[in-house]
Amino acid sequence: MTIIEEIKYLLLKSNRILLLCHITPDGDCLGSLLALGRSLKKLGKEVFMYCEDEIPSFLEFMLETGELQSNQAVATNFDVAVALDSGDSKRLGELGLELYRGTKKKINIDHHASNPGYGDLNWVEPNKAATGEMVLQLIDSLGIQLDLSLGVPLYTAIFTDTGGFRHSNTTSETLKIAARLVELGVEPAVISREIYEKKPFNYFKLLSKAFSRFTIDGKICYTWVKLKEIEELGLDYGAAEELTTFTKMMKDIDVAIVFKEKEENYIKVSLRSQSDYNVAELAEKFGGGGHEKAAGLIIKDSLEEAIKQVLNAAKEVQ
Repeated sequence: MTIIEEIKYLLLKSNRILLLCHITPDGDCLGSLLALGRSLKKLGKEVFMYCEDEIPSFLEFMLETGELQSNQAVATNFDVAVALDSGDSKRLGELGLELYRGTKKKINIDHHASNPGYGDLNWVEPNKAATGEMVLQLIDSLGIQLDLSLGVPLYTAIFTDTGGFRHSNTTSETLKIAARLVELGVEPAVISREIYEKKPFNYFKLLSKAFSRFTIDGKICYTWVKLKEIEELGLDYGAAEELTTFTKMMKDIDVAIVFKEKEENYIKVSLRSQSDYNVAELAEKFGGGGHEKAAGLIIKDSLEEAIKQVLNAAKEVQ
C-alpha cells in the first residue's frame, strides 16, 4: 500500500481520532486541521481538534463555535493521533506532544523537509506548497465530497503558505488546486480580505515600531518586537507573525529575520531567504527547521542574547 492508503485504512478503522496542529498556528496548520477534522466527522468519526496556542484573530473567520479544544477541555484515550504541518514533534506543544505520544497509533502529515519522521506512519512531501495540498489528496482518497466547509480552510492553508501565491513554492499543481476550490464556491477576494485587510489601527502602530528598528548587517535585514509592546497595543501574538512578509521586501538582502518575544526568555525567530541562502540550515543550528526559503526556531533566552546568537550563526551559513 502507498502511504496515503495506509493512512486512509488506519483512519477508517479508528473511531476516536485526535488531530493536532503546531504552536503559534498559521493558516496552513489550522486550515489543514479543520478540513481533515470536518471530513472525518462526515464519516461519523468522533474527532477532537486540538491546538495548544491562541488562534490569531485574522484566522478566526474559519472557525465554528467550540470546534477547537484547548488545554482545559481536551479528552484522552484516542485510537489514532494525527500531527499536521508540524516539522518537529516538539512543535505540538507540551500537552500536545504528551497526547500524541500517549496515543495507540500516530500519523505525521507534513511538508517540511526537516521533518525527522516522528510518527508510526509518516507522510512527508517537501515538494508540496502546503500541508493543505496533502490533506485535500487524503480527503479525495477517503471519498468525501468537497463543500465550502472544507474548501475555505483548504484554500486558506494554501493561500497563506504561498504568501498569496507569491512565493517560489507556488507550482502549477498549486494553482490547479486553488482553481478547483474556487470552482467549488470559495471566494478568493473574501479570504484575502480576512487575512490582509481587516487590521486594527494598533496593528499599524506595531508595524511602525518594528519598521523603526530595521537593521542591515551585511546581507541580513532584521527587526524585533517585544511582548509588552504587543500587549500594550491590545493585540494578539499573531499580529507579529506577518512582520517577516514586510522584512523580506528589503532590496539587496539575502536573509530577513524577525525576533518576536512570546514570553520572558522565550523568543520566536522567523527566517526568510531572498537568495540561495538556506534558512532551514540556520534554523537547524538551534533545533528549529522549515524550508530552504522559510524557517523558524525558538531561543529560550533574552531578546538581546537571541539576536546576538542568531546573527553570529547566520554569518556562518552559506
